[in-house]
Order: sequence, then structure tokens, then C-alpha cells
Amino acid sequence: MSNRIRMCLALKKQEISETWNARNISKEDIRILGSLMLNAYKGTIDYDGESIEDAISEIKATLNGKYGPFMEKCSFLMEESQKGISAIIVTWFDELKKPLLAFSMTHQEYKNQGFGTYLLKKSINALLDEDYHELYLVVTDGNMPALHLYEKMGFQKT
Repeated sequence: MSNRIRMCLALKKQEISETWNARNISKEDIRILGSLMLNAYKGTIDYDGESIEDAISEIKATLNGKYGPFMEKCSFLMEESQKGISAIIVTWFDELKKPLLAFSMTHQEYKNQGFGTYLLKKSINALLDEDYHELYLVVTDGNMPALHLYEKMGFQKT
């Protein structure tokens, strides 16, 4: 198992210039999110040979509280023709008493187009609207695309 890096961000309002279509995630999105998760993580440092059933099960568990209560107003999905493009899932992490970025994922065909940054900014603004001031995450050491995004956004290692 790879080492994990804990990171935290003091939230501040984000300028969002892109006008992509994103909507809040609901529990009806479990299958589309499971498929997106498998595609996004397959072949990366975070992939351990999971099947589509494993990915769907992980999404279902997450939306049902595995990492704390699911924060629907702060979690977003971009999709096209019932195919997930990118998603961000935020939960309430009781241990730290702050929101947790549980998952950020982008379909491999859509990587490096700014969707992850866009959704993270949307989540930050939604968290601020809900009167939260910090966002916490855990990322796999060696997941350079994710680390680059989080550091670019101002997350600090804790």
C-alpha cells in the first residue's frame, strides 16, 4: 500500500471563468460514478485491480457515509450522454470536524482540460456558501497529477 499525504486548504472565494455544465451529485448517480471511477483510476497508482462492481460498491458506500455524511450541495458531476466526464465528492469528516474531499476523478479521455480544477473551485465556493472554511484531503504519495492540482490550488501538507 502506498503512503498517503494529508493536505488542508483554507478556503477563499474562487473565480470561475469556464461555463461548463456541472450539477450536484445525488445517490441516483452511483452507477455513472462507479464507471467514471474505474475509468479514471485504471492504470494509475490508485488502481489495485478493482472491477466495475468494486467501483460501484465504493461509490455507494461513500454516498452512504463510509467517509462521513455525504455533502450533496458541495459535490459535483459533469456528464455527457450518461457518461461521467469528471466528478468531485465531498463528505463531512467527523474526526477532524471539517469537510473531506473524498474523491476527485476525471475520465481518461478528458484529462488535462481543466475539469478537475473547475469542479474543485465549484466545491470550494459551495463550501464557503455553507459557511465552511477548510477542506481536507488525503492523496496517494506519487499521484503526481493530483498533487500538482492540489498544490496549485493552495493545499498544504499537514
